[in-house]
Amino acid sequence: MLDAGSLPMEDPRVRIRPLRVEDAAAFAEGAADGAVREFAHLPEPEYTEASAREMIVGAAADGLARGDLAVLAIADPATDAFAGSIVVFDVQGQSAEVGFWLHPAHRGRGLTGAALALAARFAAQSGLHELRARTAPANAASRRALASAGFEETGTETGVTPAGETAELVGLVLPVYSLPELPLRTERLSLRLHVPGDEDWLHRVYSGAETARFLLEDPWTREEAGVRVRDRLTRTGLHTASGGFALVIEHAGEPVGDLALWLTDRRRRIAEIGWVLDPAHSGHGYAAEAVSAVLRLAFGELDLHRVAAQMDARNTASARLAERVGMRREAHLRQDWWSKGEWTDTVVYGMLPGDLPPA
Repeated sequence: MLDAGSLPMEDPRVRIRPLRVEDAAAFAEGAADGAVREFAHLPEPEYTEASAREMIVGAAADGLARGDLAVLAIADPATDAFAGSIVVFDVQGQSAEVGFWLHPAHRGRGLTGAALALAARFAAQSGLHELRARTAPANAASRRALASAGFEETGTETGVTPAGETAELVGLVLPVYSLPELPLRTERLSLRLHVPGDEDWLHRVYSGAETARFLLEDPWTREEAGVRVRDRLTRTGLHTASGGFALVIEHAGEPVGDLALWLTDRRRRIAEIGWVLDPAHSGHGYAAEAVSAVLRLAFGELDLHRVAAQMDARNTASARLAERVGMRREAHLRQDWWSKGEWTDTVVYGMLPGDLPPA
């Protein structure tokens, strides 16, 4: 069921919200545009202000109330003016289709990509795992917008459009993930996103030989710490283009380590987890507490299928931690990685939802 209670949604560029009768004139005007008539496959061949108003108070309102159809406005967040429409429909299990069009007066401002990102958030809030899309092979603008929003093309086939016409259509799919509330808090810890300035303590930790010994990279320089933090600043959730999040582990307001979870198979909801603890704060169980919390988030709100962890086989402390939080040792790869002038072994741990220890 589509969660109408999560609407409206907005970001700095765009808002998606239920249609209102005040949108009728702009809806009819935009729907009359040649590109919209050619590619949008709207249910009606044409709209007048009166017929748009009838659709808004009738089919659109009823579908949102039932929870199986969301005909929404794409609106300017500053003025709330109608700029186009985005529709989530054909809900099948944990999947739904999305369609969209923009009024010609509002094209070229990046509104489509922003609206698609909000639609993915709306879908995740509604408990869906996937958004599907179909578009005409000749609709290059739509295909670009969908690709930039993370949709992957799955092939071309003949199908029936929302207008009831048979047409050749390119299929696309986007896995959707919820946006967890951060910082994530445990009994003793707070796990937050990175912020500018984290390079200071990260450089101190990652420049140390003890930390770098079992990592793939050499000890960090000050300049490299800045580069690494800029990358971590983009990793804010599985729903983003980065496909992962990087978190700082804090105890009593002081950073004690960092942790990352990232997708290795976006469509099949498979991820990998990794962690580093500041050696000055070892021996208190902070890393295990943080990793356990993120694994519960992974198999709970994020609904992942599998999470793996890979580490240097000599890193027995990390191996013990993986086992302590319930991960299972699945493989020992002999001399599979050349690191710091020598061949090293890798051990692989994995976890499925049923492996989580009782809370």
